[in-house]
Amino acid sequence: MVGGVLFDGTKHFAGGSVVYQRFAFYDGFYGGGADVLQSDSTPVKNSKLSRYSHFYVWSDAYLDYTYKNYFGIKAGRYRSTAVYETGQTEGFEAWAQYKRINLWWFSSWGRAYSTGPLMRDWWAPRVVYSGGYTKNALGGYTPHGHKASLGTHAIQLTYKKHHLLLEGFYYFSPEMFNAPGFRVGWDTDPNFNGQGFRSNTILMTTFAFYPPWMMVNSKGGAIYRYDNPVTPNGQSLIIRQRFDFNEFYIVGTFYKVFRNANAWVGNTGNPAGIELYNNSTWAGYNGTGLKADAVSGQFAYGGVHFKNKFSWRMTWQWSSAPVSYEGRAILSLGYQFTPYLKGLIDLAYYGVHTNRGYQAGLNAYCNPHLTYCGGGYQDRSALYTQLIATF
Repeated sequence: MVGGVLFDGTKHFAGGSVVYQRFAFYDGFYGGGADVLQSDSTPVKNSKLSRYSHFYVWSDAYLDYTYKNYFGIKAGRYRSTAVYETGQTEGFEAWAQYKRINLWWFSSWGRAYSTGPLMRDWWAPRVVYSGGYTKNALGGYTPHGHKASLGTHAIQLTYKKHHLLLEGFYYFSPEMFNAPGFRVGWDTDPNFNGQGFRSNTILMTTFAFYPPWMMVNSKGGAIYRYDNPVTPNGQSLIIRQRFDFNEFYIVGTFYKVFRNANAWVGNTGNPAGIELYNNSTWAGYNGTGLKADAVSGQFAYGGVHFKNKFSWRMTWQWSSAPVSYEGRAILSLGYQFTPYLKGLIDLAYYGVHTNRGYQAGLNAYCNPHLTYCGGGYQDRSALYTQLIATF
């Protein structure tokens, strides 16, 4: 995939262009490729990263083999099907089917983006050190060896019978996290084809566990993720109800994060299907719903018409967390002009209020004696347009 930026309104800012943070960011597979130093000023840092980032991704090259309905394997670079490792993956997956039971294994050592609004060349999304970690005199953990990508792996067992879905899964990344969970579903018409009525109910929960070196740095200080310290464990709960009636649908979603569950797990996937991103690049891009102890509710409705050529969706969402609270209203329109060309438009109202005691994008303890910690409202509303050609 290749792309580019037609207009960059940030290039005139005092610190230089930051469009790389949103599109085509690249800093090497393990990070540090742009040679950004702690002593670099903001303009120098932005200049280095802008020059190092590039507008191409070699996204797809894989082998895929299936034997009837009994076994399948895919390996290489391809679009991931793992709910907690979305985007393009570099690795393999394999599955085996026996009657109503499906066993699935997934391994990934690299990730990339190659969609219309997102582009990023291959990088290691989860990096640890090859020699492990030892506790030091400062109460922190000293890493040993070199940077390594030990991969993200998952095993999943699924049982389907008529309307019922039962699924257990276990995601893990060595030296970084363990995350078992389960999903229960009830679908009145699993073979729904856009005609008649369908009700689909999903309940999903994930339990994340983090080792101490993912919570405490080498100097004994807390590691922050999404403006909160990483916690030793956390949980997430998703309840989703969708109704389809011919070409129209209504969907409601409740999403609750307990502690900082998404510190290293839920940040690479979105099984809830709610709006978790699109914040300002200066505020880390991440929305309230991803953060510690957040609760989100979403209500959406829409339809697909004219032989699946035209689609529309209206989304309403509210998220609240100790860090901030926010509201969104999004109108999404799409049209498939040809089998190879489609257009997408999103008109979004997005208002976020950072609570007192925090600073948007700081991602560290906010010391009121050193910086502003009074919170406040900011408008992130935007118009997104895409014209995507596939060939």
